[in-house]
Amino acid sequence: RIDLIKDGVNVGNILVGEYVELGRRDKNDVGAVIPFFTQSGDVGRWVIADTGGANKLPRKVCGLEPIDGNRIRVSNIHSTNRELWIQKGASKTQILPGEAIEHALPSQIRLPEGFLLEVAPVELSEIEGENSSAHPEFDDQLKSILGGTGTSLSFSSGSSFLSQGTTGGSHSVFSHESEPGENGRLLIQAMRHVIPALQEPIYSPKYLAGIAEAVIKVMDMDRVEIITRKDGKWIYNEENQFLRSRSIEPEIPSRSLLERVLTSGKLSTFPDEADDGPSESLMEMQSAIASPLSDPTDDKGGLLGVLYADRRCQMGSGRSSSITKDEQEFIAILSVATANRLGNVKKEQELHTYQQFFSQKVISSLLDKGDAFLDGKDTEVSVLFCDIRGFSKATDTMEANAAMQWLSDTLSELSQVVLDADGVLVDYVGDELFAMWGAPDEDPSHGYSAIRAAIKMMEIKRLLNERYKGKIRFKIDFGIGLNTGMARVGNTGSRQKFKYGPMGRTVNLGSRIQGLTKQWQVSTLMAETTAAFVPPDTPKRRLCQAKVVGLDGHVSLYQLMSQQEANDDLIARYAEGLALFESGQQFRQAAKLFGELVQKYPDDGPSLIMLDRSVNQLVHPIGEFSPVWEAPTK
Repeated sequence: RIDLIKDGVNVGNILVGEYVELGRRDKNDVGAVIPFFTQSGDVGRWVIADTGGANKLPRKVCGLEPIDGNRIRVSNIHSTNRELWIQKGASKTQILPGEAIEHALPSQIRLPEGFLLEVAPVELSEIEGENSSAHPEFDDQLKSILGGTGTSLSFSSGSSFLSQGTTGGSHSVFSHESEPGENGRLLIQAMRHVIPALQEPIYSPKYLAGIAEAVIKVMDMDRVEIITRKDGKWIYNEENQFLRSRSIEPEIPSRSLLERVLTSGKLSTFPDEADDGPSESLMEMQSAIASPLSDPTDDKGGLLGVLYADRRCQMGSGRSSSITKDEQEFIAILSVATANRLGNVKKEQELHTYQQFFSQKVISSLLDKGDAFLDGKDTEVSVLFCDIRGFSKATDTMEANAAMQWLSDTLSELSQVVLDADGVLVDYVGDELFAMWGAPDEDPSHGYSAIRAAIKMMEIKRLLNERYKGKIRFKIDFGIGLNTGMARVGNTGSRQKFKYGPMGRTVNLGSRIQGLTKQWQVSTLMAETTAAFVPPDTPKRRLCQAKVVGLDGHVSLYQLMSQQEANDDLIARYAEGLALFESGQQFRQAAKLFGELVQKYPDDGPSLIMLDRSVNQLVHPIGEFSPVWEAPTK
């Protein structure tokens, strides 16, 4: 047994009896939640970390192979990684690239990035109780389909494997006459057809073809078909239809049989004790079976479709006129496996979609929720808008391909900042990024996470300017706007295009605040509701009370300052001048103070704006003074 420990927490375990390879996710590894087990050719892989971010764990970090009940061989299968150690108590041994060490169990193995493996021998009796099932969920699904209290899985009534000839017809593995001692052999013969299909990759069309071939051969069927259910209708797809012979002209499967499955949620056969007689669509059928493919990702047991098979009447063929109990169990097993496969495909598609918007931490939570998180809800969130300044210059001075590559690179860097802070990438609008914190999972520190992302974006700006130095003729700059408040959150997209995010005044105000960064000549502005989350050691200053275009009321604007922008003298004297101005009576003193700031800090846009406002009040005084600054444009 191998237990995976990260930061003192057990995040997963696996039981192994043969060689297994460990590492972070490779492009060919398919799995929803880390850690997961997968197969890479003939080698089993335990994927213990995801790609992206700051994770430096190699894709192939080590190989583990049980030698006997109490020893293990540990191999360093990476070409350069030297951070692989095996220890027991105070004894600690480094395993260099290409080396392998045998060690007694129990042992601890230390990997890069703080991962720890605890390996211990396990007796079979510890993991497999007498008469207990290793897969109770699978058994429950079978019980639901078969409508009984359990399954025998004995295959006790089979007599011979399928054989075909020019005379004599063909027979099912599960025929009605039993031969003593045949159970095990017949089960192996049946599984020999099924297992190759189960080993196909999750998206491979060979899976359904392999399952169909198994049913046709094992049960002596003429036609096997996967019929899906969508928007209250049965969907027939020729790609999901498989025939014993090309000479067969299949009719539409029995609708009465399909409706019986839909109504009961259980496997149904023809002929059946409840049948009054065959319907028109079953007149040429000798026997037929339909088993539900229940959606494993739907708590309400929604129907993905059915696994359908039939055999036709053939004079003198000696074919069975009914579906045996063992055949029903065989079909039920395949339908559960197929439903789980389709459910996994659905999860993988969701995972691919979610990876464009959410961090791995958020995705893990969403996969447990299903589609429920898409329903609209009112919750407090923090939003961030980041505008890339200079895109117009890029399109004017760079070739089209180079300009788009520069934009893509910049948006990718900004997006990774959002994901690293467990935010939601809501949208890209031209050269602007829109992100959110506080949903789908409630997070009381969402404002702090948004602030942390904004500070990191300001650092990224310097890195990008260094990266593109000499390649572009302008300086890269960002305008970042932050706001916190209530919003209605859910899928704001359509059935065709997923888009999870917030709507409402909080979003509109956040967008307006970003627009004001250009007028105030600062990188980052935020509303007072977000400023409340700023840690004491992070510099900020209140700039003014402002009224934005198109929205009622006013907001206190704060500048979030990077460590390079921070200046205690500027912050203190600006606050002093702002208090003088907002008093409504000391405009001369305010103008004098802001004038001194402009002379000392000529690049400080807020001081210049406040100097202009103070002088205007002296030259053109108004009857009823308001300290609120009204934005001239969005």
